[in-house]
Amino acid sequence: MNQIARSFGSFFFDNVFLSPAVIDAGVVVPGAEFAFELWHSFTDAKSLAGVSQTGAFGVDLQGETSGIIYSFTSVAYGVSLSQANGLIDYAANFDFGTGSAYKFSLIASMALVMPERIDWSTQPEMSIQYLTEVIEAFDGTEQRIALRDTPRVSLNYMYSVTDDEQYKFDNKLGNIGGSMIVPVWPLQCQLGMAVKPGDTSLVLTKMNAHVAASNTLLISDGELSEIVSVESVAGGVMTLTAMVKNDFSINAIVVPAHIAYTSDESNSKSLTNSFDQHTVSFELDETVFIKPAPVDNFERYNSRPVFPFRTDFSDDVTTQYQRLRETLDPLIGARRIYERTTGAVRIFSKTFTFFSEADRQRFEDFAEIMNGAQGEFYITGPGRAFEISEDIFDATYKFRIKSSGYRNFGNSKSFAPAIAIKLYNGTYIYRTLVGAVSNSDGTETITTKETTSNLKMQDIEYVAPLFLARFDSDEFRYIFDTNEVSTITKNIRQLLHADPEIH
Repeated sequence: MNQIARSFGSFFFDNVFLSPAVIDAGVVVPGAEFAFELWHSFTDAKSLAGVSQTGAFGVDLQGETSGIIYSFTSVAYGVSLSQANGLIDYAANFDFGTGSAYKFSLIASMALVMPERIDWSTQPEMSIQYLTEVIEAFDGTEQRIALRDTPRVSLNYMYSVTDDEQYKFDNKLGNIGGSMIVPVWPLQCQLGMAVKPGDTSLVLTKMNAHVAASNTLLISDGELSEIVSVESVAGGVMTLTAMVKNDFSINAIVVPAHIAYTSDESNSKSLTNSFDQHTVSFELDETVFIKPAPVDNFERYNSRPVFPFRTDFSDDVTTQYQRLRETLDPLIGARRIYERTTGAVRIFSKTFTFFSEADRQRFEDFAEIMNGAQGEFYITGPGRAFEISEDIFDATYKFRIKSSGYRNFGNSKSFAPAIAIKLYNGTYIYRTLVGAVSNSDGTETITTKETTSNLKMQDIEYVAPLFLARFDSDEFRYIFDTNEVSTITKNIRQLLHADPEIH
């Protein structure tokens, strides 16, 4: 009662507006720029007497600091953080001589740049983990749930430092905390053209998916390096948000850089009094990390993707047969073993070698589409399923094969639910198995869901079992020999109770 109501007009007219008045930028990179606007709603033009700044060390304000500003006319301002370090608490007060100042404030934390080159004599590693929870039933069926929307990405590097770099690196790593800007050195690419000071774009050769998706890049040329921010990407050209400040030759490399934190523990060893080797792990900040969008161009069978990557047989392929049993040994009487499900679960351990970054990225895309370790896919086993004993001419559902034990197909879920027929011309024929019986002459006849015609034995290279499977774990650790060649070893688990077809 007896209070004066505030109206829109009492707030809007005869006032000065800053849009936005406060920017909480979080963690920022060197060279970051922010924009805001100033305007007023007085009926007459106002004179800006001046701008007073606090916390302005390393912060550059661009725009009018005095002069006449007309009504309802927007004046653009910019704030550049090219020289700022550590915590930033910046404020600019605009004085119009009305007895009060109008304040713009910027709060940010400048990340520490880690431009030091890594030691490739120790293979760098990149680990991508999705954090999947596995819920397993008594009979071996399972359900998997991802607990994280975006995967956790970590990097493991070796740094070798000498002389004056030795104590500089030790002081940076041991005495300075907070976030860092860490280059992903294995995912580097080359400049296609030299860069001059003042250039606002980069021409790259063999741009990989991580470089194209990154908002921040490191240009490195020997001891010279610079952090740049990306505005847009078109073809092999990256447009930057600000001009390049240094001169880089065509031999310079461009590396995607991300905000990261060092792991809780890292270590170093001193080989001599002036030579140290540091092993450092970095955890990328998943709240700001942008992964490349996966490209789904994988062949599908029964509505599931078929695993297309060739196994590196220079490393052994191992198969573990895991039985699902309950054992009762009451110390008296005979021991009793109860089979929870017939047959064994196969767990394949395979190594894959990629000879280009595009091949490795394709594997990463497959893992992304599988949501780490949740998705089901078809994969050929390392061995052979059986041998076909006669040619097929007319369309038929049946194959006559040499004796291979498939007559027990209906008694165990451990049999591969499908087969992949590899022809010498490089193509695959996939067939879903329905049943199998033995013949009086010692051969067996298998029945497939699909018909087959015009298949000659001389055209067949081999017949492989086609298993339904999942990745056993959701951690994908890539080990890099060079920026092109990399390897990964994965355990892949056979699924026993999954429907071989998605209807």
